[in-house]
Amino acid sequence: MVGGYCTGGPHLSIMWEEFAKILLIKEKTGEKVKLVRAARAPAGTQSIGRTFELLKALGARRKIGWRLTDLAAHCGLTVSTTHRIMACLTYMRLARQRSHDRRYVPGPMLFEFALTLPDYFEFQAACKQSLARMAKHTGWVAFLSLRSEDEVVCVDRVGSTSVNVLNEVGRRLPLAGSSMGVAILMALPDREQQEVLRRNRRVLRSNPAHRQRAYEEMWSRSQEWGMGLNLGDIVQGAASVGFVIRGTDGRPVAALGLSGPVGEFTDGRIRQARRILEDERRLIEKDQKDLIAELVF
Repeated sequence: MVGGYCTGGPHLSIMWEEFAKILLIKEKTGEKVKLVRAARAPAGTQSIGRTFELLKALGARRKIGWRLTDLAAHCGLTVSTTHRIMACLTYMRLARQRSHDRRYVPGPMLFEFALTLPDYFEFQAACKQSLARMAKHTGWVAFLSLRSEDEVVCVDRVGSTSVNVLNEVGRRLPLAGSSMGVAILMALPDREQQEVLRRNRRVLRSNPAHRQRAYEEMWSRSQEWGMGLNLGDIVQGAASVGFVIRGTDGRPVAALGLSGPVGEFTDGRIRQARRILEDERRLIEKDQKDLIAELVF
């Protein structure tokens, strides 16, 4: 699929099956967020789930956009159902249909909603200098990603490289599907890590676009190096490394990453990248700890 990954098609049924089994309800308990298991999903939420998946799909292809038939097929919905929901989202300005090609893209109301979360914008801006230094010192593309429950979403990138790096701002992947996501996944408590890994593997296996990608090799190699490390496992010719950012409570909330030509990822360059990532990670965790505390995954 061009433009990014989001759960759709067969993934929609997986999402609802998992949701029904282990719905996570975030409850504020002092300064911490408690995760409480519910027996089943709330009744009457199927339409909300479909709408949510369509919005995620729009975000995954914010530049290319979607034809109605492709969007319906991707999310496992009928064309008529998709058309009805998209008409409503367009009316509400949550989606927009471009006049020149009739493709659907995200609407301006999403940006207006995002303005109610200034801490996220501030954190993104506060990390910009770190990304610039990372890109300058390595000659690779530097990334910042946030955890989004079982997924990771790219929120910023700086730099350029000679290979085609697919990770655009707004793109989301299962945690087990990228070096930055793996860095976050490795930092989770063992039980939670295995539960997320199980769900991620199921989603990745169900998507034909991901079946040939060597995620298990990336996972094993990352455990050996103690950080996310992809050496051409996902996109031929492109490699990447990811390093986790933690809150003061030790919980992984974000990740820094570097991506470039796989031929440049020698052991020496990988160790250099690790030192650079560690330095920038420590700086961010120290200087932005108050902002990090406000990030909810």
